[in-house]
Amino acid sequence: MSVWYVPALLAALCMAGHYLMLRAAAGRVGDALGALCVEGTAAVGILVFLLVRPGAEAPSAAQGVFWACASGLCISGVTTLVFMSLRIGGPVSATGPMVFAGGIALAALFAPLFFGEVFTARRALGVGLGLASLLVLATERS
Repeated sequence: MSVWYVPALLAALCMAGHYLMLRAAAGRVGDALGALCVEGTAAVGILVFLLVRPGAEAPSAAQGVFWACASGLCISGVTTLVFMSLRIGGPVSATGPMVFAGGIALAALFAPLFFGEVFTARRALGVGLGLASLLVLATERS
C-alpha cells in the first residue's frame, strides 16, 4: 500500500462525516449561513492544525496561494449548493456521491487537458464506472 493511501482513506472518512452532518443541518439553518458555518469552522480547524504542527508546511508561492483561494471559492459554492440540494429533499445517499464522485469524474476528464496527465484506458474505465454508479444512485426510487 502506498504511503498516500492512509491520509486519503482518512480524508474519505472525514468526507463521509461531512455529508452526514450536512444532511443533519440542512433545513435547520439557511443554505448560505450553513455554508459559512462549515467553511468558518473548517478554517479554524486548519489553523489549529498549522499551530499544532509548526514547520510542517512546505514553502508557498504566490501562484499557489492564488489557486488555493480559487479552489476555496469553488468549495464555498459546493457547500452552499449541497445545503440547498439536501434542504429541498435530496437524499444524502445520492446527493453526496453525485457531488463528490461527479466532481472527481469531471476532474479526471479535464486533468489531461489542463495538466497534461495521461488519459489511459484504465482512467476511462474508472470514469465510466463512476458515472454509471452516479446514474444508478441518482435514479433510485424510494
